[in-house]
Amino acid sequence: MKLNDFDIEFIKFKNETHTFSYNLNNTFFGLKANSLYQDCDIDVQVLCKRNESNISLDFVLKGYVDSTCERCLDSIKIEIDTTRNEVLRLTSNEELLKEESYISINHQVYNTYDSIYEQICLTMPTRKICKLSLNQKECEIDHQETAQNKDVVDDRWAELKKLIK
Repeated sequence: MKLNDFDIEFIKFKNETHTFSYNLNNTFFGLKANSLYQDCDIDVQVLCKRNESNISLDFVLKGYVDSTCERCLDSIKIEIDTTRNEVLRLTSNEELLKEESYISINHQVYNTYDSIYEQICLTMPTRKICKLSLNQKECEIDHQETAQNKDVVDDRWAELKKLIK
């Protein structure tokens, strides 16, 4: 898998609809440096609709990303099941081409890698824990509390509490 595999050349098709399919695996995250994740198995469908002034991209992602539980450090699989729509506007204005959602009317090649990667990152939960994984198991961590720690009072705190009164 190479980065240019994600290039879509809109100039090749006239006002039509085209579908592009990708199967993402561990090489996907290795294409760019400093990726947040290492391994996945995600099927991606990109439906492209082109008309005279814009291009609509509908992304459908289904699969999972391998991660590590933040509590017990077990390996878990986080489900990815999302859809997203992105609209690219065609323009010849140089100032507008600096914007993210514009593409040149003369050179209509768009790389979908960043859009797919961004959608995966947005779909991932804030906390990656076993309960949110595909198998939805609970973390197996024993937190042993000792009775002696509950009864011990630090004298410094007792002195500070006197200041409140």
